[in-house]
Amino acid sequence: MSLNMEQITEAFCSHRFGETFPYMSDEIKWNMIGREAVIDHCNQSAKFLETVSSTITKLKTYRVENCVILEGAAQFKDQKNQTSGVASCDLFHFLDGRLVQITSYVIDLDSPQVYSRLPLG
Repeated sequence: MSLNMEQITEAFCSHRFGETFPYMSDEIKWNMIGREAVIDHCNQSAKFLETVSSTITKLKTYRVENCVILEGAAQFKDQKNQTSGVASCDLFHFLDGRLVQITSYVIDLDSPQVYSRLPLG
């Protein structure tokens, strides 16, 4: 089954990263990192998500031409029942049905400060 732009962005933001890989352009950029780095970051995030329970509390999609904006929020609970939450805004840019760029902003709801989803160092 083929996914449309909104379905691709919702899958990505719902942590179903693997479903989106076939739609990624070979030249995809995520805040200026390449395709392999994007997939590697998704895989690292997926491993982390296996260690916590997560609940998507908000998933709202907006589309403007070849751009889909997804506003989201999620809560996480670790194995010690400690909870945390984030709110995010992701901008997905498409060209000819292929995902070519992602820009992400995240706010830690427990310590409100804006940071990028770029892998740290």
